[in-house]
Parts: sequence; structure tokens; C-alpha cells
Amino acid sequence: MNETAPLSALRRALCSQSNALRVARRMMEHGIDAIVVASHDPLQPWRVTERDNSIAARACA
Repeated sequence: MNETAPLSALRRALCSQSNALRVARRMMEHGIDAIVVASHDPLQPWRVTERDNSIAARACA
């Protein structure tokens, strides 16, 4: 993907912090202790992952 190309409206919505928080809440509703982590990736600036001390943590979003 061209890094200078603007993001589509759908991609902006999916990449938003509010969407990451929504995904984390849904995970917690299903018993998964989730956290939201900021990244430096413009296509995935927020990452939702299971709070786990092991290396094999599940990641979503």
C-alpha cells in the first residue's frame, strides 16, 4: 500500500481508538482480559490484545 495515499473512511473507522476500545469491551464481555496498546503502524495505530504474561497472547483488531 502506498504510504502517502489517504485512508478510506472505513479504514479510518476501523483504525480508530474508539473502535479498539469497543473491541476490547467485547472481549471483556466474553471473559478475556483485554488491553488496548498504541503502535507506530499507521494502518493499525491501536492494537487490542489479551492481557497475559505469556508470550502466546491472542491479538485482535
